[in-house]
Amino acid sequence: MGVMTNRRETLIERMNKLESEGKGCIGCAGNCCTFEANSMMVTPLETLELIDYLQKSHLFTATLKEKIQDAVDKYRLDHYPGNGKRSYLRKTYTCPFFNHTELGCPLPREVKPYGCLAFNSHHEVSKASEHCYSEKDLLLKREELHRDEAVRNAELKEKYSISWDKSPIPTALIDLWDKVSGAGRG
Repeated sequence: MGVMTNRRETLIERMNKLESEGKGCIGCAGNCCTFEANSMMVTPLETLELIDYLQKSHLFTATLKEKIQDAVDKYRLDHYPGNGKRSYLRKTYTCPFFNHTELGCPLPREVKPYGCLAFNSHHEVSKASEHCYSEKDLLLKREELHRDEAVRNAELKEKYSISWDKSPIPTALIDLWDKVSGAGRG
């Protein structure tokens, strides 16, 4: 499948622009990646791109899978009340990739979830959550540029028997881990 940098290009350009204005993540504690504020969800396509990166980087290990499963268990990300429609229910959790340090995410921008890339600081000095927010209009613009993703996600849902449109990062990875670890992906 390969990493689709162009699908993130608009978001990465925006992050770069904000950073050039001194409005980046440097000096931030990273609360947006913790259970205090994180409820990031990913599509099947984003999940498979992340798995592809982890495999190619030799990070797709049993130790990582255990860390991801621990996040699922700790935050009960696989338990959904009501009718089971997970697409619109968001739970907060600490991302298993968060390092608890400045610039705590080891994932390169080329594979980060779209929502992570669109969640930016908008203040030069303050690195508090009131100055960081998701640029939803930028996400919508990105979706308009890549309308083919809806079809690709539908194909992936069918191919891998996926029941969700979006899922928290840990549950998405666990759901697809075994399905793709030995299978060819197209």
